[in-house]
Amino acid sequence: MVKLVGWLFIILSFGILYLWQPEFFQHAYGIIEHGDIVGLADYLRSFGSWSILVTILLFIVMTFTIVFPFMILSGAAGIMYGLFWGVIISWTGEVVGAVVMFVFARYFFRTLIEGWIKKSSYLKQVDDYSAKNGFKALLIARLLPLAPSGIITAVAAISRISFRDFFLATLIGKLPPVVIKVLLGHDLVFAGENMTRLIIIVVVVILVYIGLWWYRRSKKEK
Repeated sequence: MVKLVGWLFIILSFGILYLWQPEFFQHAYGIIEHGDIVGLADYLRSFGSWSILVTILLFIVMTFTIVFPFMILSGAAGIMYGLFWGVIISWTGEVVGAVVMFVFARYFFRTLIEGWIKKSSYLKQVDDYSAKNGFKALLIARLLPLAPSGIITAVAAISRISFRDFFLATLIGKLPPVVIKVLLGHDLVFAGENMTRLIIIVVVVILVYIGLWWYRRSKKEK
């Protein structure tokens, strides 16, 4: 009964928020869908002193939608606030969004899959591993620049990782990818002025994924 009331409250809250400002969500998502970083920066800038709060709100909403890349919003933040504050605001938005989604998914979905876990020895081993090594596993996942943050958060929420380990791994692990996404989004817009840095960032991202592939391959061979 309590969870049913919780579901109704969440659905009602999102419904009221959308009905309150339908143009905002439709316009913002239209811009994000087309990958218009400059257009998104201009639109968010139009909110004046509320722009930071609106930007963080968009990060939270995008965490739940999963399908849109954070790089577009991070790049817009870098254009609006400068690289340093763009990173801070994007980092805050991603961490807050991940925490909100974790609490939501842990509360509503963890109990639903516990029965499946108890019936499967494999799932039980994975669940036990997440309880003991969740911080390390999540930290590695968070450090990947283009990893789907919402999916990672959802998987963590239905595991046995503690909230403390989740929060610390998210707080630490999200910073390097956020820096990359802000720089990448910003420099894609101003490629003519920052071509060297843009190339370096792309190379770094490629090397990260090559390193991960090599690490997994070497572990399989052992």
